[in-house]
Amino acid sequence: LDRCDAEFRRERGASLLEALEDPAPAPAALYALECALTALWSSVGVRPAAVVGHGLGELAAARAAGVFSLEEGLRLASGLGADGPESALSGIAMAPPSISLVSGVTGRVVTSADELDEACWHRQEREPAAFDGCVETLAGLGVQVVVETGPDAGLAPGVAAAWPRSADGPGAPPVLSSLRRDQDPCDGFVAAVAGAYEAGLAVSFAGLFAGETRRRISLPGYPFQRRRHWIREPGPPPPGAGG
Repeated sequence: LDRCDAEFRRERGASLLEALEDPAPAPAALYALECALTALWSSVGVRPAAVVGHGLGELAAARAAGVFSLEEGLRLASGLGADGPESALSGIAMAPPSISLVSGVTGRVVTSADELDEACWHRQEREPAAFDGCVETLAGLGVQVVVETGPDAGLAPGVAAAWPRSADGPGAPPVLSSLRRDQDPCDGFVAAVAGAYEAGLAVSFAGLFAGETRRRISLPGYPFQRRRHWIREPGPPPPGAGG
């Protein structure tokens, strides 16, 4: 977020972090938030094998797939709506996705950087998301946990409804929301990390305590050792003791 704020100040002369406080944050602020949440998940060892998004979500997904840098994506988020794709894409070279990038418009995996041209971003602005197709593609890729990186929860019902049914399949995967408007941000993220661990992901819990000093302490095992540790009541004073 600090990197995005510094870039936004250079480009626009305003604070991006202040825009996050707005009930309807600027597109660049939403992009920055989604990228920051992706980085936060990475700090606890959870990194995506496939990403998908639509509109600004597609920009954040492309950034997670290494298509362009954090700052280049921010310039795109700031310029696509105001300047149009042709101007916004000027000087930005798209790299091939390093992980499976599912297009929010087509529902298919992007196979080359050539697909992320002006026409692609025009369609992102004008066409609805191919949600069911995206979910089917994720299922075909073997995705077992879906992590939602946005300002609120909302994907779980749609994912459950669109996930392909099979007689011997496990059904729709758990959907973990990074943030919820009805929860404290820290509590909500910790609960999501717990959900990731419960779902079988390899979580690095040390990332939750970055910058803090922690140490292990000894606790009794279970079952407890049935020993009493009450403080004994004082007995009579020994002979010759003063009063």
